[in-house]
Amino acid sequence: MKGGVMRPKAVTLIVRMWQGPDGTVKASVKPADGGEIQHFPDLAALLHYLEQTQQAFDAKPGEPQGLR
Repeated sequence: MKGGVMRPKAVTLIVRMWQGPDGTVKASVKPADGGEIQHFPDLAALLHYLEQTQQAFDAKPGEPQGLR
């Protein structure tokens, strides 16, 4: 750890989008490091998921940085 600064862990998501037979854009999201694929019926649902995920990150307290 350089200079006592801890960087937050990055989360990489694989996002796939396609146009369904009804013309709507559908999406799926999978964590790049493995995990369950989540499917979304439209882009509004994908946006809602991403907003909730961001809020969950913002709500988590930072990891302890140890003694100074």
